[in-house]
Amino acid sequence: GREEYETKARVLGVVGADDTLSIVLDRTPFYAESGGQVGDTGTITTETGEAEVHDTVYGVPGQLTRHKVKMTSGTISPGQEATAAIDGDRRDAIRRNHTATHILHWALREVLGDHVKQQGSWVGPDRLRFDFSHFEALTPDELARVEDLANAETLANHPARHYETTKEYAAQIGAIAFFGDKYGDIVRVLEAGPHSTELCGGTHVRALGDIGTIKIVGESSIGSNVRRLEAITGFGPLERLRAEDAQLARIAATLGVAVDDIVDAVERQRS
Repeated sequence: GREEYETKARVLGVVGADDTLSIVLDRTPFYAESGGQVGDTGTITTETGEAEVHDTVYGVPGQLTRHKVKMTSGTISPGQEATAAIDGDRRDAIRRNHTATHILHWALREVLGDHVKQQGSWVGPDRLRFDFSHFEALTPDELARVEDLANAETLANHPARHYETTKEYAAQIGAIAFFGDKYGDIVRVLEAGPHSTELCGGTHVRALGDIGTIKIVGESSIGSNVRRLEAITGFGPLERLRAEDAQLARIAATLGVAVDDIVDAVERQRS
């Protein structure tokens, strides 16, 4: 449920001024930017004022969360009771994209081989970036196979489990850990359906069907033997389809033909 998106808390501190104002709470539903996932936005409200949270970061990693705010009315003071509420729709969009990075990682390994390993990622509400080790550009056929595998997982609507366990148990169940990352004795594991088990913090969907359609919109090189996929999920593919339909309609109107006849019309002009 969405009750996790709102929490009653106490204001521990208000630091900075104007453009650098931050609020610290004793507890918070806000996710602080970490592991490639952007920080939450939302509001913090007390009986004397309201602040708009435009970013969330760690003051002390894993312990102290700093809510970067802009006051929209009144004042907020230490010691006050507060209601901290995140932008739930934005969080849901981020969740979809974050879990999708794991599904894409699995699909890439299936299509290209086990040498594929995550080299970095960025997860926002409107898109995701996933960097991985591979030695050449993906062909259109390979990209289509990755997309098909990924979307077969979301259509099957497998459950996604996100839980804490010991590093030893995570290793026993074959959870993929990433070279260079530092892990404590207790780790967070994401089982995204039957095929993807990886160590990951962040926020994730409860079932893969919540992701909607996964559409790859870009593939490029970002360094020696490192490639980058960009993809969209949820409402993103629908918005992209509408934009492309509108563009095709404009081209057809300019050429004075039906949309289905665009290619023939262009070829006639070129001959």
